[in-house]
Formats: sequence, C-alpha cells, structure tokens
Amino acid sequence: MIYLLFAVCIFSLDLFFKKQIETKEDTTFPIHLKGGITLEKHHNHGFIFNRLDQHPKLVRVVSCLTALPLIIWVFWLFTKKDTAITDSPPVAGPIGKLGAAFLLGGAASNLYDRLFRGYVVDYLRFRCRALPRGLKKIRNIIFNIADFFIFAGGLLTTVYHFFIK
Repeated sequence: MIYLLFAVCIFSLDLFFKKQIETKEDTTFPIHLKGGITLEKHHNHGFIFNRLDQHPKLVRVVSCLTALPLIIWVFWLFTKKDTAITDSPPVAGPIGKLGAAFLLGGAASNLYDRLFRGYVVDYLRFRCRALPRGLKKIRNIIFNIADFFIFAGGLLTTVYHFFIK
C-alpha cells in the first residue's frame, strides 16, 4: 500500500507544479534558477521531442494503450508479498515495487495531461555549463518531474529484474 501512496504523491506533486506553471503568463518565462536550471512553459502535443505532435488523437490512443499493461502489471506487483532476494526466483521486492510506483506516478501524470489538457506540460530545462561532453544535448530538452520519475522507475525496475533477481 505504501508504494501506491508513493505513486499518488508523485502524480499530485507533478500536477501541482504543472498547475503553477500553467497559471503564469507566458511572458514571465524563462525563469532562471541557480545551478543552470531554467523554468519554462512548454506544451508538448506529441511524444518525446514532440514526435507525432500533428496527430494528437493517435498520441492519446497510443498513450492509453501503453498505460493499460503498465497499470495491470503494477497492481499485480503491488499485490505480491515482498520476497527475499535469496528466494528463487524473487517475485517482488521493495526496489522493484518502488520502481513500479515511480513509473506509475510519472506515467499517470503525463497521461492525465494528454487526456484532459491535450498536451503534456514540460517546465524544466538544464543549462549547466558543467555537463559532461556526452550530456550536452540535455540542454535542448524540457522535462517535467514525471519524466524524472519515469526514468528513475525504469532504472530501478531494470536493476531489480536483471541484477537482483
């Protein structure tokens, strides 16, 4: 149950920030914060990098179809009793469940945007000069908190399934 609470908190936190961004006038952006972080208001009508932004209905349908198996898997995982790493094979563990909660919370927030706004609100850009050479392209990407939790959730579930299991 605690993992579902994590997902709800992630969902709520991201929607709170999105609402704060949406209520501000476009002319107030960009807002430069310390550490090379910039707040911006960007409406992403497509997938990552605005892919398929000219086909919003397709984007919504694909988003729903992708979310459905995720939701089923996450709730199945949440019903499993935590098993020890030494169990063979461990079905569910705290790291895997936390990763699933991160995925669920982030995906639900972005799906909510797509279904009820028609676009996903992105608002964080990193303009750090100290970025390593291979990460400089990150400067061109605008994120939201849900995106970070989706990434972290994917990383945690991958680590759990490949290295702990």
